[in-house]
Amino acid sequence: MKRLLGMLLAFVMVFSLPFQALAEEDSGKNDGNQWINSSLPDAMDESTPTDLKDDFYLAVNRDWIAGAEIPAGYSEFGSFTEISLDVMDKQIALMTDESLSGHDAELVRKMYGLVSDWDARNELGIEPAVPYVDAVKALATFEDCNAFLSSEEANPFYIAPISTSVDVDLSDPNRYIVMVGAPGLMLMDSAEYTNRTANGDMYYEINSRIYKMLLEKFGATAEEAETIFQNAFDFEALLAEHIKAVATHYEADYLSSVMNYYTRTELEELAGSFPVLPILDMKGIGGSESFLVDEPDFFTGLQEIWKEENTPLIRDWLLVQAVSTLADVLDRDTYDAMTSISNEVRGVSGVISDEEINYQYVSSLLSVPMDNLYIQAYCTEQMRDDIRSIIHEVVAEYHEILSGAEWLSAETREKAVEKLDSLRINAVYPDELGDSSDLDFASKEDGGTLLDALLAVRKFNLAKMRAKVNGKVDKDKWEQEMMPTAMVNAFYNPQNNSINILAGILSDPFYDVNMTEEEMFGGIGVVIGHEISHAFDTTGAQFDKDGAFNNWWTEADYTAFRERAAKLAAYYSSIIPYEGGTYNGEQVQGEAIADMGGLKCMLGIAESHEGFDYDTFFRQFAKIWRSKELESYMIMRVAQDSHPLNYLRTNVTLQQFDEFLKTYEIQEGDGMYLAPEDRILVW
Repeated sequence: MKRLLGMLLAFVMVFSLPFQALAEEDSGKNDGNQWINSSLPDAMDESTPTDLKDDFYLAVNRDWIAGAEIPAGYSEFGSFTEISLDVMDKQIALMTDESLSGHDAELVRKMYGLVSDWDARNELGIEPAVPYVDAVKALATFEDCNAFLSSEEANPFYIAPISTSVDVDLSDPNRYIVMVGAPGLMLMDSAEYTNRTANGDMYYEINSRIYKMLLEKFGATAEEAETIFQNAFDFEALLAEHIKAVATHYEADYLSSVMNYYTRTELEELAGSFPVLPILDMKGIGGSESFLVDEPDFFTGLQEIWKEENTPLIRDWLLVQAVSTLADVLDRDTYDAMTSISNEVRGVSGVISDEEINYQYVSSLLSVPMDNLYIQAYCTEQMRDDIRSIIHEVVAEYHEILSGAEWLSAETREKAVEKLDSLRINAVYPDELGDSSDLDFASKEDGGTLLDALLAVRKFNLAKMRAKVNGKVDKDKWEQEMMPTAMVNAFYNPQNNSINILAGILSDPFYDVNMTEEEMFGGIGVVIGHEISHAFDTTGAQFDKDGAFNNWWTEADYTAFRERAAKLAAYYSSIIPYEGGTYNGEQVQGEAIADMGGLKCMLGIAESHEGFDYDTFFRQFAKIWRSKELESYMIMRVAQDSHPLNYLRTNVTLQQFDEFLKTYEIQEGDGMYLAPEDRILVW
């Protein structure tokens, strides 16, 4: 179910050269294969010839990319990473600022003290984690495994081969519902268990080496560790047979396929021998009035897998999950070994600093307290006023876009305008800060350990989750757990029809108080237009103005919309992202629709601004997507990311618009030209 929610909120080693179509193979129609992926190392340098008419992304960003260095321990570097590192530096300073007072500051300092005290962690070694691992090792029978899953004392980390959460109901956004689904997989995609790709090979190597290292650390011999891991992997392979592949999540009927509601009795019958209700009751969420099961076929398959003869596989899978869960709270040797394995396989050079290690851990566990400190230190009312002003301009322009969509009937257009006018706006930071007053744990000075703090945070978060069961949703509440203000991001949430522009992203090249109008429009302006466009992409279009999964289209209009989206998907599917690779156009069509909608919004607004500098605007748009990334990271994105590669989301988006072609006098035969009949603009 987490996969579904991740879709809603909008590293593999590959030894191939950056792809560029050969001239003699070109049919004469520009289809995206005429450009190189200039973000890849060694794909180009400062002497590479450029022409704005042939490859706009490369022409604008060549010098930046050529001079950029991927930071130690990273797979990529770009505008988002650059801003994220700046935000991280600010938050690191807040973690250790003794002048800050209040419960949030105290929690952050205590967690920082526990995380950063490597001497104490090294002295303890694996000792704090041993009882939890031993509890799994002791599982001798099928009945033992069932009892373990539903015992909070033995299983305080709630390890189980299912996913559970309490989230907003898809069909009724006014209530919370318990969602039950398949677990995450080592190879990330169930398809990898039957048709392994290089991406799956990478995940297999990382997981097998790390897990076997951890198992040996907890006393297994090399031979035993090999057997345990293989059993765990074989168990996952059985589960994967009944889990939908990632590619299916982007199919037109995917959301309707996950709308499966069960009563408590029906859920028990669906799960058969698997103890789903004891697990839910142990977590305190079994009293839900109904349960949403995204993949009933998974539970049908689980009935056949969850049986006594598979006890060795089940136990070893639970053991692998246990050592994985506990790995982050162990000693420095363990951390360094895991990092070394991951970096070696992914081709990453160097390691991140100790301060960044500390920051990542503290911010992941205490996101709300950290966020509150950031808001108080760095957010201003002017930032919020500026963002709200642009949002209102974009909404007004979207009225014009909907009015100009001649392929829409008056009935559907009216519903679309209602949805637009019902848009909730969350700009920069919340009025009311998140409350963590019920959370506490002992500092290192008072004898606390990192594991104790981790358990306290999990207990606190579980209590908040339990409180939501059968509760009503406050659609106007800013949920900082889901969207921390300091996160370098912006997104549209279809379940409450909201646009969310977070403070973290508000830095150059997206936003600066001293930017020109054209730079602001080409930066944060197109981002805002992009996010509002998600209300009318292939996912957002399935939710109404109140955030309910509900068809508000006429049949003819929705068919026309899907045909336009299919043309866009077909274009992207025709692109060869790397030698031997393919693109799934359906996977990226939602983001591509939003990219084009965002640019169209700002171009519409620009028409009424006398003397608007289109060259500055288009260059700024290209700058926000500048990046440099390892080829392994690029291949992972092609396999899993719903966003097009950065050079494509720049060039493909720009070539849809006459304003761009006119500004640079681009004509047929130029690499950036796309004939009007071949354009794929949905809105």
